[in-house]
Amino acid sequence: MPIDDALHVEITDADVRAAKKDWIAARDGVDPDRDVERALWYYKRLISTQAQQIADEVRKPGYRRHS
Repeated sequence: MPIDDALHVEITDADVRAAKKDWIAARDGVDPDRDVERALWYYKRLISTQAQQIADEVRKPGYRRHS
């Protein structure tokens, strides 16, 4: 299945950290308007998507591990 690069979104470590912070705030009741389950789902989704991005990068021909 061809991949449309125009639809590619890069998930950064900062994105994951921000989602984790939002989830913790929702879980701890800091922001009563935040839905805990939705915040957790979003956090998990970002982690999964970032992991897939890393796996895709490693599978590319000529990949060299950063040192």
